[in-house]
Amino acid sequence: MSRLRLLLSCVLLAAVSGQAAADPASALIKLPSGVTLHYAVQGRADGEPLVLLHGIGDSWHSYELVLPHFPDRFRVVAVSMRGHGWSDAPAAGYTQAEFAGDVIGLLDALDLRRVTLVGHSLGSFVAQAVAIRDRGRVARLVLIGSGPGGVKSETVRAEVGQLFSGVKPPIDPVFARDFQSSTISGPVPAPFLETMFGEILRSAPQMWSQAVAAVYDAGTAAALTKLRIPALLLWGDRDAMLGRADQDALVNALPKARLEIYEGTGHAPHWEQPERVARDIIAFAAAR
Repeated sequence: MSRLRLLLSCVLLAAVSGQAAADPASALIKLPSGVTLHYAVQGRADGEPLVLLHGIGDSWHSYELVLPHFPDRFRVVAVSMRGHGWSDAPAAGYTQAEFAGDVIGLLDALDLRRVTLVGHSLGSFVAQAVAIRDRGRVARLVLIGSGPGGVKSETVRAEVGQLFSGVKPPIDPVFARDFQSSTISGPVPAPFLETMFGEILRSAPQMWSQAVAAVYDAGTAAALTKLRIPALLLWGDRDAMLGRADQDALVNALPKARLEIYEGTGHAPHWEQPERVARDIIAFAAAR
């Protein structure tokens, strides 16, 4: 899809923003920083806001299987972070703080309040950084396949760094398939998986090596104890990147956190069990 077509979709979105949409609409937003983000949105314009952040190499399409299960009473905004999908891909700027700055800019620009912020993998690390820097817009936090501040294990980070440093333009389709396949343990619809292979090929090559710095941030990890918002942790017990010890560390760090374990599931529960993930997020968002 060209940038012109995306801009036209934004015009269409603005024209129908007061109507409910059965499928997510595509939109672009230029932030004060100059970075333009692409996102999908569905649900009532005045609905309770859910903001969804994806893992590395993905895009808003990472939540395609989950989106149909959210009722119209939610205003769901699924974001493609910088360097991903059709969002801008600057030459530099792929730290947790810079990813988080974009998300905070988006929340401000869309004037979203009392947000349930959902993040998977890299998106969950960014979500933590957003919540720490937040000025009152984030009310709840959902972390999928996460750990305090990211991936604490130096061994895993070294492996990730070596893998990501090898990503060069054009991105190798074999790498795309191997990487995405490594995140799942159970069956995933083949057309969806093909979409996610394609999203890696669309991602910015320079993002991969630089985003190694976003995989763990000790400052984010240390600041989690200051958060007083409720947090829901969704974790597959076959997650090869972030283990049970990481989940226990998150529960201990976040004063109002609880853990839901998805048995027989890998690093991407929202791909393998999208209906359950949506159900858990809906119940969590509704709890008072």
